[in-house]
Amino acid sequence: MYRGIFVTATDTEAGKTYVSCKIAEALKKFGVNTGVFKPVSTGDRNDAKALIKAAEIDENPEMVTPVFFKNPMSPYGASLLENDVSGKVFNLKKIDSSFKYFLNKYEFTVVEGVGGVLVPLKRNFFVSDLIKKFNLPIVVVARFGLGTLNHTLLTVEKLKRDKQKVLGIVLSGKRDKKDISVKSNASIIKEITNLFVLELGYNEKIDLEKNKWIIK
Repeated sequence: MYRGIFVTATDTEAGKTYVSCKIAEALKKFGVNTGVFKPVSTGDRNDAKALIKAAEIDENPEMVTPVFFKNPMSPYGASLLENDVSGKVFNLKKIDSSFKYFLNKYEFTVVEGVGGVLVPLKRNFFVSDLIKKFNLPIVVVARFGLGTLNHTLLTVEKLKRDKQKVLGIVLSGKRDKKDISVKSNASIIKEITNLFVLELGYNEKIDLEKNKWIIK
């Protein structure tokens, strides 16, 4: 079993938190002592609260999400605004310290990113750089519908160029019955990427017996 996974996405609001929570719930049911970690968040710490609830662990949102900006935008953009007002900057050392804490305390840690892989955290430091730094295998979360082929393939291509290990892809969210692409997107993504693809709708659970690729 890996020490953890990094859950990234093709875009903002693609379902990272939902999928991360479902993975944490499945791991707990599987008997794995699971931690959750979202290094940086903007707007609020609601994702951290949801992750804590899913994993059923005694941690506080400030530990799960050590770097926080109040403006709901990219961390780099938010830091530019908040630095002008309060001098707040993106603190990578704080992230490193919290990451080590979770790896040491828990058997497996579900790490949730922010936005997509090229969201800037600092001027020349992106989510993809944080993924390299953590050196964890990756699960990519994408939408079911039209446009997901381009977004998903671009994300996977970027991660592979970075020589990162992509475990598979989870298509998440609402299946629009009027969107005919929903019927074939999963199979096309699987064919082109040669990766595992899991379709996870709302209120569905992850069966780790059938999807062991997520953890090993």
